[in-house]
Amino acid sequence: MKRFLFIVIIFLVAISIIGCSKSGAYGSEEAIKRGDVVYQNEVVNLERFEQFLINLFNKKADTIRITGYTHEGDPIFQDLQFDGEVIHYTYDNSNDEYAGKDKGKETDVCKEVIEKENTQDETEYLISGCSKNPERILIRVEKKH
Repeated sequence: MKRFLFIVIIFLVAISIIGCSKSGAYGSEEAIKRGDVVYQNEVVNLERFEQFLINLFNKKADTIRITGYTHEGDPIFQDLQFDGEVIHYTYDNSNDEYAGKDKGKETDVCKEVIEKENTQDETEYLISGCSKNPERILIRVEKKH
């Protein structure tokens, strides 16, 4: 009887852990290991983003994920899949607890990534020429001095 009760308790704990976890969400350490371009306080794996830009310029197919985190630590994913012609863009904030009515995934087809310098010693990279939205910020990077 004790063994049966122990198995039931373990089963319930496992179900609770699985049920409470966010599907598809992962922390910044896991994102870095996966090769995501991660931004929170700084940008990690920036060289991967730079390689994506080179591939874009050379019309070479490539896929990249940019992962940002809210103040609460919830991930927001931006997937860019370049097929040699256009960029298939997905914005996914479905794991953001405070996203409100705009929570979910949005997809778009875009033409380019543009670099825009701003006055705060940062360079912004924007997805542009999209069919649904004119521009959206991908990442902000401190200017190299």
